[in-house]
Amino acid sequence: MNKTYLEVFGWAGTILILLSYAFLASGVIGNDIRYHGLLLIGSIGVAAISYYKKAWQPMVLNLIFVLFALIAISRIIL
Repeated sequence: MNKTYLEVFGWAGTILILLSYAFLASGVIGNDIRYHGLLLIGSIGVAAISYYKKAWQPMVLNLIFVLFALIAISRIIL
């Protein structure tokens, strides 16, 4: 994947994570699939750029967020 695309994906991920929390905290969305979906996609973006830049701590943190989001989404669906 091109470095520019990864940079954009990483920044978009950062924005999605912040938006998901802002929406949740302000009551725009609840603790539902929309919140966890935004967090999932955002965390994948930040993990991808962190992996590319060999920044292991944010990569691991965001992979854990991905896991949490997947668990939450699966609990909502099931």
